[in-house]
Amino acid sequence: MKKKLIFIHLLLFILSSFVMSTQELVKIDKDKYKKAIEGLVVDEDGNGIYDVMVILVEKNISTRTSRTGRFVIEFLGGGALHLEVSKPGYLPYSTDFFKTGKKVLVKFPKIVMVNSPLEEIVVTGTATPKKYREAPVKTAVATKKEIEKQGAQTLADSLEIFTGVRVENNCQNCNFTQVRINGMEGKYSQILINSLPVFSALAGVYGLEQIPSGMVEKIEVVKGGGSALYGGNAVAGVVNVILREPVKSGSQFSFNQGLINSTEPDSLFDFSNDYVSKDLNSRNTLFAHYQRREPIDYDEDGFSDLGELTNVSFGSNFSHFFSSISGKLKLNASAIYENRRGGNKFDLPEHYADIAESIQTYRVDVGAGWEQIFGKSAVLKINQAYSYTKRKSYYGAEQDPDAYGLTENPVFYTDIKYNNFSLKNHNVLVGLNYGSDKLNDSAPAYGRVIDETYTNLGFFIQDEISVIKNKMILLVGARADKHSEIDQIIWSPRTSLVFNGIKNITLRASYSSGFRAPQVFDEDLHITQTGGEGMLIINSDDLTEERSHSLTLGFDFGLQKNGKLYQFSAGGFYNRLTDTFTLREVDEIENARVFERFNSGGARVYGVEVEAGFILAGRLELSTGWTFQKSQYDEPEPDFDSEDFFRTPELYGHLRLDWHIFKNWELIADLNYTGSMKIPHFAGYIEEDILEESDPFMVINLHINKKIGFNNGSVITLIASVLNVLDDFQEDLDKGIFRDAGYVYGPRLPRTFRIGIKYSF
Repeated sequence: MKKKLIFIHLLLFILSSFVMSTQELVKIDKDKYKKAIEGLVVDEDGNGIYDVMVILVEKNISTRTSRTGRFVIEFLGGGALHLEVSKPGYLPYSTDFFKTGKKVLVKFPKIVMVNSPLEEIVVTGTATPKKYREAPVKTAVATKKEIEKQGAQTLADSLEIFTGVRVENNCQNCNFTQVRINGMEGKYSQILINSLPVFSALAGVYGLEQIPSGMVEKIEVVKGGGSALYGGNAVAGVVNVILREPVKSGSQFSFNQGLINSTEPDSLFDFSNDYVSKDLNSRNTLFAHYQRREPIDYDEDGFSDLGELTNVSFGSNFSHFFSSISGKLKLNASAIYENRRGGNKFDLPEHYADIAESIQTYRVDVGAGWEQIFGKSAVLKINQAYSYTKRKSYYGAEQDPDAYGLTENPVFYTDIKYNNFSLKNHNVLVGLNYGSDKLNDSAPAYGRVIDETYTNLGFFIQDEISVIKNKMILLVGARADKHSEIDQIIWSPRTSLVFNGIKNITLRASYSSGFRAPQVFDEDLHITQTGGEGMLIINSDDLTEERSHSLTLGFDFGLQKNGKLYQFSAGGFYNRLTDTFTLREVDEIENARVFERFNSGGARVYGVEVEAGFILAGRLELSTGWTFQKSQYDEPEPDFDSEDFFRTPELYGHLRLDWHIFKNWELIADLNYTGSMKIPHFAGYIEEDILEESDPFMVINLHINKKIGFNNGSVITLIASVLNVLDDFQEDLDKGIFRDAGYVYGPRLPRTFRIGIKYSF
């Protein structure tokens, strides 16, 4: 009965949101403004642009455009005036000066608003909103529009857009993924949800594929140590997933049907409903996602190479601005259920299979926040988030009846930030946060029962100092953390410098630090269990945190001319790791081996990144980005006596094309190249351990979209895609029951065909 009531309430909420979304957001009452400036902001096709900031500069009066692109500024006076219009993701525009003491109409003639990352608003690098070109810390951005163009269905797909970021499949059975920033393993990267680190080590194992792209507004990536702001695990970099906050009301349905390896279906369904109130103060988005994928046996050995997958997720993101007190309330909630299984004999229970890795994940996230504006110069932000992940699992082989397990992981995080920029030439940010990460992981038959709680209390301060008439910004900051597993205080300093004194060029230099605190959970606990043995990890008594020291130096060039945008950037990076964590076997008990985690030597990661782009507004976008790097340990690792990082190519990059072939027809093509790399290959299917050198691989994806518009404003988009056109998939996969499931390195998907339809109204 309770489930029925919840379903009825959810249905009523969807229906009410749909009814409200069909209403006009802003209606201009012309009789109210006897003397006013009226205007219309349009794109290159003459369509009105919603939610554009319009400023009457001389009088410091501003407003925003309605859904149709119209605006009204009430103004009683004359003089020489001009207007400036801006919107995140677009280049700004200024009108010519005009004189008025009466009502006039300013109708902008086809403003070419080029989608430029140089003007994108970013927050992750400094925790304060900044235009990309003005941010002291370089922040890469992928907007919702870019994510949709690439046909991304999940967070894992979306991250492949970024230069220097690779998403890889690490298991032939369960297909867990990790993100590598500048070649470093996923455990060295901090995943944030709305700038909060509630994405735990457990959630990160499968979580990249569990978060649907429909709940994401944009993704920001900062490379290098980020612990001065975000605490532990921000060693290689930070990935900030910013949830959707709608700018207009509307609904959208989409359905995609894929065919993987020309044989097995992959079906995806997405729904979203956005509501924005007439006064623009209340905003809510509701989303739902469903995916069903059949197992794929690429090498036809009777065992899956891509597992069976079912994912159901839904959630909501709400905000309301209380204009009377200048405060904003934010609430979000989401739930994810995923069932994935790899191996064979899918029609039988797991313990009847020759190999089975089966994972049922239940995850709930809730968050609440308050932003309070004091006058014109100070903002207080209080945010809290809670996530709960429960995982029922089976990792076993040869019909093992004892390989079932259960993992529970509640995570709580609270964060307080106060930002005051009223001090002369200073923008000061101070913050205090507390996190709790509890893990209960049990596989009783293998003697593994982990019940641990880790806590961390952090305090940070940051100052952005404007010098040389705002053409240069110096950022200095530091953070102190007290982690429950470390006796001493962990200090994380940072400093950055950005210079905009040269026309069209931005220069940046920065030093940052990162740390990773110890924890017991490691996915190797489950991988070894599949091989028929348990694994326990303990921390040594004198264990200290891993540390990183990152240096970056680079520049960005951007020029807009005659409706065209030219971009180029280049930079070098150096990341020094010290006291890296290493495992050594210290004991063996029944059905399990015991390993101790201790601090060993260090490592260094260094290289160069180059990016270039060209945009011809409304017609053509071309971009490319490449990373050249070396990643080496100070001392060779013990298994293969190698100083090089495994699974890290020295060269990788992408080339992307977005071409509006005809009106409402769009072709998107992208090429991703990954150079050769060293891959450990352990005995089982092969007779003895070998360190392999993989061949380079190149993945080409093609998407064709056709938009059909209707008079009522609704749009149908027809989509056809071919992923991995050349079917450049790993050819030397291990086979059979004794295969090394970790010996997988190629593209995440073989050749895949997709057709889809999206209806927006």
